[in-house]
Amino acid sequence: MRSDWGRLRAVVLESDDWGLCAWSADDEAHRALAATPAFSSPAGRIYGRSTLESAADVRALREALLGFRGADGAPPVWQANTLMASPDFERLAREGFEADELPLVILPETPSRWRRPGLWDEVRESIAAGVWWPELHGLHHLPARAWLEALRRGAADARLALTRQCPVCEAVEGSGEYDASEPVASRERSLDQAFALFTRLFGRPPASLCPPDYRWDPVLEAQASRLGATVLQGAAERHGRWPRAGRLWHGWRWPERRGGLLLMPPRIAFEPRGDAAPGSRLGAEQTRAAARAAWGRGQPAVVSSHRHNYAHLDPAWSEAGRAALRDLLRGLCEDGAVFLTDAKVRDLLAGERRPG
Repeated sequence: MRSDWGRLRAVVLESDDWGLCAWSADDEAHRALAATPAFSSPAGRIYGRSTLESAADVRALREALLGFRGADGAPPVWQANTLMASPDFERLAREGFEADELPLVILPETPSRWRRPGLWDEVRESIAAGVWWPELHGLHHLPARAWLEALRRGAADARLALTRQCPVCEAVEGSGEYDASEPVASRERSLDQAFALFTRLFGRPPASLCPPDYRWDPVLEAQASRLGATVLQGAAERHGRWPRAGRLWHGWRWPERRGGLLLMPPRIAFEPRGDAAPGSRLGAEQTRAAARAAWGRGQPAVVSSHRHNYAHLDPAWSEAGRAALRDLLRGLCEDGAVFLTDAKVRDLLAGERRPG
């Protein structure tokens, strides 16, 4: 089985945070929030000017993907791990923070400051073109209780961010939507709602789940399996583990299953971050070499590339991300890669397990 995967040279392009209304809706919001603790942190310096994708961002990414063909003649497919809702910032500002549950704006609608005309026309066209495959990232990405408590106690960074329709603050950055510190009942309602909204929007249930911030516990795994998910992303990157040890452990055990879930192999980080140079630390050359190493281990190469590389307040940053992606895809196609989704990997593994 492992040698078959090595010959196939499969690549899965997983990309988190699509549909997320964070970090900065516009330049004014970023200027107002740049000095807050979350925005001035190491993560904030990377992500602070990332933004909700525009119609032009999705169209440009589709055109980049359609410029290549894998060894099977099909174009690369972008697995866009998608959030299904955003906080209703205007209602929070108007009604206060005493409710137990967040008021939400549901995709394809967005809060007023985050409007992106034509975005969903481009998403649908990209799906129809065969290069955009949504999977589930969560309901809203936020540790709801932690954020509401910060707002209630008057945390300055949370209150200031709210005025710019931004949820990012110290309390949010220290937790996650499905973190064990959030109430179990709230987490379960969130995942139930996320699955239902995904199915309604895309006309099919999600097969694969990537929990936000790689924070979750066995409660989420059991519920995701009950809801019909069959693939879990990011197990090797799960928060709270020694990163290198986790990657070695899960890589050695693959194909690994827990309950009804297939755990995807450790991710290969492809994060240009505004740098189109192929030789950059997380750039095309290193990613291509890591993909070859995965094939050598008899595994698909799971390449992770977050949205912030391609949707940014600085257009030059986004174009550098696409240029780096084109370099990577060119190299992978030269290597004879075939581009799959998590669900296709699952199906191929299931076929290999059938007798005869």
